[in-house]
Amino acid sequence: MRVVIDTSVLIPALRSGSGAAAEVLRLVLRGELVALMDYKLACEYREVALRAEQLHLSGKSRAETAAILDALEAIGDPVFVAFRYRPLSADADDDMVLDVAINGNAEVILTNNTRHFREAAAPFHVNVLTPAELLNRIRKRR
Repeated sequence: MRVVIDTSVLIPALRSGSGAAAEVLRLVLRGELVALMDYKLACEYREVALRAEQLHLSGKSRAETAAILDALEAIGDPVFVAFRYRPLSADADDDMVLDVAINGNAEVILTNNTRHFREAAAPFHVNVLTPAELLNRIRKRR
């Protein structure tokens, strides 16, 4: 399944080894889900995840967090954003995630801010799910 991970999911996944967001990150790192990203999204991940407050809350060192991000970038499927469908959302960062999802033919945008994405993603047939919703769908398929 091709997914785009919103920063609202990545950060909780890095902060805690438990929970739905962390499980989704593990599925991506094991290759069971394909994470789509472009350069801008990868930069946002790093900018937010490597903030001092995030490192403190995660209990991880800068090097440990960077290693996880390196692994995510190494296995992620790069997306060239050829078309920008803007504005789709009131938040420019949400538009960036939508651009990757649309141009990368994502099946799902994973976010903890579903109401920000659902209406904008609907015309492009991209599902917008929380990590828990995605895990429930995966369990039902098995």
